[in-house]
Amino acid sequence: MNNEKKLIKILERFRDKLSDKEIALIDSLVKLPNTVEDSVSSSDMSYKLFTDGASQLDRNNAGIGGLLKSGQEIVFSFAENIGDCTNNEAEYLALIRGIELCIKNKILDVEIFCDSELIVRQVNGDYKVKNERMIKLHAKALDLCSMLGKWSVSHVLRDKNTEADLLSKEGLTK
Repeated sequence: MNNEKKLIKILERFRDKLSDKEIALIDSLVKLPNTVEDSVSSSDMSYKLFTDGASQLDRNNAGIGGLLKSGQEIVFSFAENIGDCTNNEAEYLALIRGIELCIKNKILDVEIFCDSELIVRQVNGDYKVKNERMIKLHAKALDLCSMLGKWSVSHVLRDKNTEADLLSKEGLTK
């Protein structure tokens, strides 16, 4: 991600706290779009990453799964057992693993879909992260996202995330 895009994302998070004079100054230095979404056009992205986590707390067992698609073609998929953690931690770990694989494969423009509304809202800055273990996972996810060129994280209904769901359940059995 180039410095201008990083700056745009940082400034967008704090735009409501800036004065008109500060915004005008920034706009004179960098053409600042009205929103991050304006600078991250989903129509430019041909890769879609779907992730999911599954947890069996009664068995101290969790799995993660995900897949990257380009059109209908599956570029890569993963299903891993991650041991003992909560469902929300598994959701974050699936997201993190998916982004790591995108970076490893030099796929830096990606739309990301998760069926955990909590994770999506935390990553997008709509919800605060309060749990200490989740704070670390949240920070790791954002750090990895900063290594991408164009990205977005959106909520997807479970019935539209069945492939990632099956992979996460496969991860439970590994």
